[in-house]
Amino acid sequence: MARKLIGSILHGAYGDLYEQAICLKHYAANHPEVELRLFAATPTRLESFRALDLSFAAGFDLWTEIEKHPDIERFFQFHVQDLELDRDVLSKLPAGVLAKFDLAHHYLPWIYLRENNLVPTPDRYQLPLSESGSRELPNIALKNGISDEIWRKPTINFLWRYRKPGLGTISNFGQKSQEELVRTYSTMFQRIASEYDCHILICGMNILTTDSNRELTDDKYPAFGLDLPVGRATYLKGLSWPLELEIASRATICCGHASGFTEGLWLKRGRDMVLMDAPPHYLAKVLYRQMPLFDLDRPLNLASAFLNRSIDVYRRRIESILEKSTSTVYHS
Repeated sequence: MARKLIGSILHGAYGDLYEQAICLKHYAANHPEVELRLFAATPTRLESFRALDLSFAAGFDLWTEIEKHPDIERFFQFHVQDLELDRDVLSKLPAGVLAKFDLAHHYLPWIYLRENNLVPTPDRYQLPLSESGSRELPNIALKNGISDEIWRKPTINFLWRYRKPGLGTISNFGQKSQEELVRTYSTMFQRIASEYDCHILICGMNILTTDSNRELTDDKYPAFGLDLPVGRATYLKGLSWPLELEIASRATICCGHASGFTEGLWLKRGRDMVLMDAPPHYLAKVLYRQMPLFDLDRPLNLASAFLNRSIDVYRRRIESILEKSTSTVYHS
């Protein structure tokens, strides 16, 4: 019997694409009668996610190639009612192709991940690097100033994701000021780096946004950074979301704000992570969706995330993990 050809468009923020791809890999593995063909909503996302092994699908192309595949029977589409997806892709498709989308059902990756026990993600559904991604990884590490020496001592990956008023799907209500966070995080990491002789990898900060990198970085990163001693910190430059996720995942401990990047790290690692200053709206969504991200499906952990928003609490958690962990050596 011929396999049914099913399409799906990867779209949204980088973290959204990552979660969608994990869901689709699971779907393909558990529906042997189906052959998947993936498309990207933008050229930037297409180029970036070619660093991942998506060979569970028959192909991965830009959405403009959809009409070249009339044999696609239907689309299994996440976030089908997303306004950007409609504006950038769906509204431009001919009626015959659009009829292959189920526009009434708004499938959510979070629900699929939870219902299929994909948080954290079992090894067989992980997204390893593609051959081209593996070749490019050392170059991205070099461009970020990451040498072998860094991995010979404990490493901490920190992700900064400050929510701006009125932007995105997460409210900034209850978020501390940028100035307070920069000051307290700087003091905390100065102390930890000194006491544990560790190196800090910082994502999402100290990046100058220009016309050449605005789409690649989603225009989310501030130009300022933390106040840390020279030689103790390395700022990742936002050159490749999948490859910098791979680099960050090799740190002894990962910590930082709630974002698609930290969610991706939890899906990939499932351990040794500290969620810091998560907005109440984000925690409420996790509670509503019953998502086991960051072990927040445990009532005490969720209550602590709401109530113990203290730099001392975060420091003690980070130090506890450092004391029982050793760094993972990274071979470039």
